[in-house]
Amino acid sequence: MTDETADTAQAGARPFVQRRVVVVTAIVVAAVLVVVLGWQIAARSALGGVRVVYDARPIVCEGAEVGLHPSGAADASREEDALAGDEQFYEPVVGVVPGMTCGLRLHVVNEGWSDVDVRTVALPSMGGSFLSLVKPLFVNPNGQVRLADSEDAAVFAVDELTVPARGSQVLTVLLEADEADADSYEPCSGYRPQSPEVTLSALGVDRTVAAPEGGVWYFDGPSGDCE
Repeated sequence: MTDETADTAQAGARPFVQRRVVVVTAIVVAAVLVVVLGWQIAARSALGGVRVVYDARPIVCEGAEVGLHPSGAADASREEDALAGDEQFYEPVVGVVPGMTCGLRLHVVNEGWSDVDVRTVALPSMGGSFLSLVKPLFVNPNGQVRLADSEDAAVFAVDELTVPARGSQVLTVLLEADEADADSYEPCSGYRPQSPEVTLSALGVDRTVAAPEGGVWYFDGPSGDCE
C-alpha cells in the first residue's frame, strides 16, 4: 500500500508541476514582451524629435551661379502653403556648368532626449540610373562610402557620427556637374530632385527623416542665360 500511495502522490503532483512551469513561462514571456515594447517606445520617442532642415542658403557653389526660381507655392497643388494675395515663393536654382562644385547643406536637428547616430544619406533623383545634371561625390563628414543605389537615389553610408540630444549636425553633400547626362537636357531646362533622406538610429531602432518639400533646382547652363 505504501508504494501505491507514493505512486498516487507522484501522479497527482505531476499536473501541478506542469501547470506551475506553464505559469512561470507565461510570466517570463510577458515580462520580455513588456521590456521589448518599452524599448521600442523609448527608441521611437528619441527618434521622433529629429528633423532635417535647410538653412537660408541651402547650397553654395564655386564656378556656378545660384539664383532664385519660383516654387509654385500659389499653384493649386501647394495652395495650402500660399499666403493671402497669392504671394509667390522662391527656391534656389543652380545654373549647372562643367567644372563647378557645390555643397548642399542639410541640418540634422535633434530635439529629442537621447543621442542619435546618423547611418545613411539618400539623394533621390541622383542615382546612376537617373539622368541628372549633377552627381554627388560624398557626404561630409564621414560619408565617403557610396552604397548601392536605392531605386533612383544615390546612398552614402555615414560612419561614427552622433548627433547629441538637444544638438545639431550639418551634413554637406558635395556635388559636381554630370557632363555625360547634361547632353540629355535642353539649355535652361532642368529639374528639382525629391527631398534628401537621412536614416538615423537610436537604441537599435532606425528611422528615416526627409528634408522639407522643395529644395534646390538645377538648370542646364548659366543662370544669366535663362532669364
